[in-house]
Amino acid sequence: MTFRRITATLLCAVACLAISGVADAQQGMTYEEYKIKTAEYEKRTAEAQRALAECKKMGETVDAEITVLDKDVAMVNEEIYEVLGTDQGSIDGYLSELDRIEARLMGLLNLSDEALFDKRDEVNSMEDRIEEMKTDKLANLPDAKRKLRNIDQLLERINARMPRKRVKPYTVARGDNLWNIAKKPSIYSDAFLWPRIYLENRGMIKNPDLIYPDWVLNVPFGVDLNQHLVTRGQHLSTIAGAVYKDPTKWHRIFRANQSQILDANLIFPAQVLDIPVN
Repeated sequence: MTFRRITATLLCAVACLAISGVADAQQGMTYEEYKIKTAEYEKRTAEAQRALAECKKMGETVDAEITVLDKDVAMVNEEIYEVLGTDQGSIDGYLSELDRIEARLMGLLNLSDEALFDKRDEVNSMEDRIEEMKTDKLANLPDAKRKLRNIDQLLERINARMPRKRVKPYTVARGDNLWNIAKKPSIYSDAFLWPRIYLENRGMIKNPDLIYPDWVLNVPFGVDLNQHLVTRGQHLSTIAGAVYKDPTKWHRIFRANQSQILDANLIFPAQVLDIPVN
């Protein structure tokens, strides 16, 4: 269809050039020369008029083919909508969300490793959202498949760079205690995680109830690969459900951490558990 439209356009251009040539007749020629030139231009004009007519006819044919094709595309789209149980607005919204996630991930790749570490929760949320979006029937659309593949590659690059654990210093102020430090929004926003600071600084802190101003404590954030930080309200089955997608596999975590778990029904916030992968 595109070739025919190009051909039609060229014919129109040739026709227009032929007609414009009549105005280029040179002055000062003899009458016989003028008659010959006039005959030539009349012939070229007739040919141009025929070309214009053919051009118009071909244009009408192309327009008709486009109209038919548009109807076919509309019918195919309606069939797709029916199969997917959706409409164009939902498709546009789905693809737009993928575009936003893709753009955000590209922005995260420009961050330093330390700044990227602070975005771990955001990256985890996006990973969860992508897994959810993959279960949607719209994920089978060609555009969606391409975007999801690219997003998976971006997430892989980010996770390869993401530090698993880092430690930042905290200078103890007058009136501080481990409970209040852990509760600070800039630390854990959870006072019950104070044992983590204590465990990281056992070489300095002999009594967790006694810390002193101007001490510089190491405050750990994150955990190493294949580890899990216990938070308030968690138990082994909920952790197994999160890491294995199967709460019944809690005994694997218990066996791997028997040195610090005496009772399978009793684990504490701030414990760092090893998570076996096999």
